[in-house]
Amino acid sequence: MQPEFMVPDFIEGRTVEDIHQRMMNNLPADIDDMPGGFPYDFTRPAALEMDEFINYHLVRAIMIAFPQYAWDEWLDFHGMQVHLPRHEPVCASGKVEIKGIKGTEIPAGTIFCTPATDTGPAIGFRTDEDCMIGRDGKIEVSVTAVLPGKGSNVKAEAIVIMAKPVKGITSVTNPEPITGGTERESNDDYYDRIAAEYENSMTYLGNDSDFIRWAKEAGAGACIVVPCYNGPGTVKLVLVDGNGQPANERLLQDVYNYIVSPDDQSLRLLPTACADFICVAAETVEIAYACTGILHDETTDIEQIKKDFSEAVKKVYLTAKQEGVLRYNDIRPVLRDIPGLEDFETFTVNGGMENIIIKSEEYPETGILEFV
Repeated sequence: MQPEFMVPDFIEGRTVEDIHQRMMNNLPADIDDMPGGFPYDFTRPAALEMDEFINYHLVRAIMIAFPQYAWDEWLDFHGMQVHLPRHEPVCASGKVEIKGIKGTEIPAGTIFCTPATDTGPAIGFRTDEDCMIGRDGKIEVSVTAVLPGKGSNVKAEAIVIMAKPVKGITSVTNPEPITGGTERESNDDYYDRIAAEYENSMTYLGNDSDFIRWAKEAGAGACIVVPCYNGPGTVKLVLVDGNGQPANERLLQDVYNYIVSPDDQSLRLLPTACADFICVAAETVEIAYACTGILHDETTDIEQIKKDFSEAVKKVYLTAKQEGVLRYNDIRPVLRDIPGLEDFETFTVNGGMENIIIKSEEYPETGILEFV
C-alpha cells in the first residue's frame, strides 16, 4: 500500500494570505497597503496564482516523481522503469454444458447469457472454440466473458439462455461458478509490485519472494509457496485470483506458462535446478463475521459498510497467511477505519473472539456478513 504523502516543510507558509502579506510588507513605507487600495488589489491576483502553483502544481509534481505517491498514468510510468505493466481488467472464464441434438455444431464465439434482472443486465459469455454435441446429447466447452471485471463472475447454473437461438440446442448451463474476472489493478496493489521489484533487485534465484513476484506478474492475486512438496527440487504454488477466490484453470495455466515458458526457453524464469513445478488452486476457508449495534453517519449505510469491510479485511488476510493465524485483534481494528462507521456493540469472527489457524495451503475468504 502506498504511504500517506506528507507535504514538505518548505511548502509550509505558502498560502495566499502568507504570500500576499509578505508582498505588502515589502512595499515602501510611504505606499498605501490597506485592503481596497491600488497596491493591495494589484498584487492580490499574483498571490493567488503563486498559491495555486506552489500548493497544487508543485506538490503534485513532487508526488508523481516518486512511485510511493504517484497515481494512475504517472504510476504506470514508474512501472515502465522496471518493465512492470499494470494489470488490466480480466474477463471471467470457465465451462458451460450444452445439451441438444447429436451432431449440432457450435462455432467459436457463440454467446450464452445469464438472464437480465432488476438490478443488472444480462452477462454474456463467448465460447472459446468450435465444438459439436456428442452422441450422449451434450458437450462441455470453455467460455470467456464478453466484458471484463468482477461483474463477469457468476454462480453455478447462472448461464441458462442463448443470445441468439441456435438450432439443435435445447439447454445450456454452467455446472461450476465462472470465476477469474477482476478489475483494473488498483494503485495500491500496483505500487506493491513495483516496490517488490525494487526491493528484490530483480533476482532470479527461485527464492519464495521470486515465485510470489512472478505469480503476481502473471495475474495472481496472492501466492503461497510450498517448497519441497514432493522432495528436493520440487515447488508448488498455491494461487488465488485478484478477488481472493481460488484460481481457475486459465489463471493456473497463465502462471505456469509465465514462469516455465514452455514455448520459449529463453524467457524461462524457473531455475534449472527445479525438478518439478506445479500450480494449484488454493483451498479457501470461509470466515463469517457478525457485528451488532452499528451506528453510522449519513455518509454511509450498512451495505456500504459491508463492502468497505470486505475490501479492507483482505489486507489482514495477507498477514494472516504469512503467520499461519488469523488474529481476532487484527480484524477488529478494521472496523474503526471504515468511513462513516461511528460505533458498534459486538463483533465476532466465526461466532467467537478466538484466533483462527490457517493451514499452509489454505487461504481465508470472507463468508457471511451479519452486520446490523
